[in-house]
Amino acid sequence: MSTAEHRRQRNKAADDEDASLLKFGPDFTDGKTAPLTISEVMIILERRAADEQHPSDSPVFLKTSDYVHTFARFQDQATVEQVRTLLSQTQLFQDFELAQLANLCPADADEAKSLIPSLSEMDDDVLQPILNDLNAFKGQF
Repeated sequence: MSTAEHRRQRNKAADDEDASLLKFGPDFTDGKTAPLTISEVMIILERRAADEQHPSDSPVFLKTSDYVHTFARFQDQATVEQVRTLLSQTQLFQDFELAQLANLCPADADEAKSLIPSLSEMDDDVLQPILNDLNAFKGQF
């Protein structure tokens, strides 16, 4: 395959993806992969750092670890699990929306809808109580 053909295929794939419409590439539509929250990544990296068989002193690992510790909304594994359970038990959200809600923790339905356009059709009276429950977890850790 020529470089030009490869570039055209990559551009076509990018055109087919649109997070605001919940259209993702094949990596996220195979049913085997789900987006992780920043807090979940933080827990995975902490486990890896504690594993003596896998050195965790590379610059990329250290920068990524610093990033997730800065931006993780939930700090302990129990809270992270409770947040995922809260958002998935409603069965109202796609995996991407669930991860974005947990990462962004919008205060109200209007903010959630402006940050996550795919939620725009959801009724505020349904979304707001879920956001209230989600934000109650922020103070726990």
